[in-house]
Amino acid sequence: MTIFVLAYLMVLEGPKVVEGSLNLLDPDDRARVRAVAADCAKSITGYLSGNLLISVICGVLTYVTLLATGVPFAALIALFVAVADLIPLVGATIGAVVAVIAAALHSVPALIVVAIFVVVYQQLENHLLQPLILSRTVKLNPLTVLVAVLLAVELAGILGAFLAIPIAGMIQVIARDLWDHRRGRPKEEPTVGEDRTPEAQTRPASAGASVAD
Repeated sequence: MTIFVLAYLMVLEGPKVVEGSLNLLDPDDRARVRAVAADCAKSITGYLSGNLLISVICGVLTYVTLLATGVPFAALIALFVAVADLIPLVGATIGAVVAVIAAALHSVPALIVVAIFVVVYQQLENHLLQPLILSRTVKLNPLTVLVAVLLAVELAGILGAFLAIPIAGMIQVIARDLWDHRRGRPKEEPTVGEDRTPEAQTRPASAGASVAD
């Protein structure tokens, strides 16, 4: 109930809070900050939609496998697997264990088929499906997605797995904005040549003296 109430209030009052926070900034910076914040929000939304898509694919494939092997309550088990797959790092394993146990209670051939499916699918999801889908929804390179998840898991465990891709997406948005904004500015100190020698050091001595005078 607390989550639903907070979500409702954030949707209702969020625009007012954002607008009030932007009013604290200089007028010249408001448009830029608003654009960056909108891109960050799109990155988070893309992560959530991509994660939901992966879970739907997992649930559908699990349902087809269980149905083909004759395991009872295939739809219910597949639904549990899809919901568990939303949890990073451990969710897919939890769902796989439940599916394998249900198959083992049914028959040995079903156990073998489901176990092979679970192992193959998890490898494909972790190393192919997840990076490809999230790279399109979050606009991150597939290698960046994989590296971000692995690094975040090592640093912060399950919490890091939850936040890795959204944070990587926001870092990319902010870094791109800083780069584009910085690239349009002149250098703090003009330089000359490929060695980027400060322009002041290339002046003749007489020119320096005349400037001093």
